[in-house]
Amino acid sequence: MSRVKSPLRAAAIAGVPVVLLATVSPLIAPGCSDAGDPPAPGPGITTDARLFGLITETSPYAGYPLFPGVDSVASGTLNGSTAHQPMVRVSLNPAALGSLPADTLPPGGSFARGSIIVKEIRETGATTLLAVMMKEPDSPDAAGGWLWAEYGPDGSVVFSIKRHGDGCVPCHSREQGPRNDLVRTFERRIQKVVHLASLNKKPY
Repeated sequence: MSRVKSPLRAAAIAGVPVVLLATVSPLIAPGCSDAGDPPAPGPGITTDARLFGLITETSPYAGYPLFPGVDSVASGTLNGSTAHQPMVRVSLNPAALGSLPADTLPPGGSFARGSIIVKEIRETGATTLLAVMMKEPDSPDAAGGWLWAEYGPDGSVVFSIKRHGDGCVPCHSREQGPRNDLVRTFERRIQKVVHLASLNKKPY
């Protein structure tokens, strides 16, 4: 006779009622079948450390695509603003890029929750500051639906999300900002086109 016992026989020998075992087993099985389900959403971005960690470790901005239609490095100046000098490089995460069918924001549209736009401020080829916008309309720290922050390359906080964009929203509400969900990088495309047109203009 084999010494290998079935689970039911082993349970009976151990004194565990078979009915109880049969009742517990179906409760265990669904947990296995749900193993591939995505985890429930965690808490949102509530601290600067969490946001900086997101863009440098969890989802590094270095791998984000460039803002469509904009030079890799452009002048930091926009109409009505002297911030972020002298040069900038703007990139965006897949959620933000997915909000731009045909590389533009539809009229009346907005960026999807979780969209991240990172502007690297550069000087002599080195990044000196990271200006970050993250779309989190339900966050108590959001202004205009966005979290606004600036960090040094080492993670030092220059402008905290806790300031509710008080130094950012006024500038982003100028020019084309209101019709582009407060994102003014679209204006850099115009500057690029005007610049190219001036180069091709022939003197009379």
